[in-house]
Amino acid sequence: MVAAARGASRAALVAVLLAVVVVTAACGAADPAGGPSPTGPSGPCGTTGAPDETTDVLLGMTETEATARVEAGGLSVRVVGRGAECFPVTMDFRADRVNLDLDDAGTVRGAGRG
Repeated sequence: MVAAARGASRAALVAVLLAVVVVTAACGAADPAGGPSPTGPSGPCGTTGAPDETTDVLLGMTETEATARVEAGGLSVRVVGRGAECFPVTMDFRADRVNLDLDDAGTVRGAGRG
């Protein structure tokens, strides 16, 4: 009787651990900020924030061109990624900041407010 209860407890524990692994793996594929997916229009880093009409025009510009345009509008710039590297960034939202994700050549491939 005790051995059967112990076996059932182990089976339940294994089931719970398996569920945790599956849920954790599924969550790891999503952007923790709740923004666009890492391969979406915001760029591979997925941390650029919400794209809008202000940031859509930046796509394809060089870093220098995009920075000048953003700063001329009274906003600040933060580079969140360059090439294959995504930089660690804070999760705070700032409406006066534009996040840029750049390719290896320094061209904007993703941009968003935040």
